[in-house]
Amino acid sequence: MRRRIAAAIGSVALVGATAFGFAQTATAAETGPQATYLWLFQHDDFGGSSKNFSGDDHDLSNTFWNGTSSRVDNGASSMKNQTSRDVALYQNVGCSGDNYFARANSVDADFSNNSFDNKASCVDFR
Repeated sequence: MRRRIAAAIGSVALVGATAFGFAQTATAAETGPQATYLWLFQHDDFGGSSKNFSGDDHDLSNTFWNGTSSRVDNGASSMKNQTSRDVALYQNVGCSGDNYFARANSVDADFSNNSFDNKASCVDFR
């Protein structure tokens, strides 16, 4: 009888450990692909339309908010940098003029506090 109880407890422990291991893997996989983008948002607090970037875009005048025909140029008010790289935003196409620096894995819910609201015209990954 004790053998059966010990075997049952061992089986439950093995199944629980296996399930826990799968949960850890799924969580890591879910965050991996999401962590490859800089997201710009049209409004404060990550509201309105959004646009994701995985690399440089030196001319936002020909880049559109996801699912719209509205240009991103001079229209961003908040950002989430979910990449492991720093990103510089510039006021002028071609990456010149006033700039904003987004550290890797950072967020900013309001560009107004940095005097960069509705100014981004260039995205430059570092």
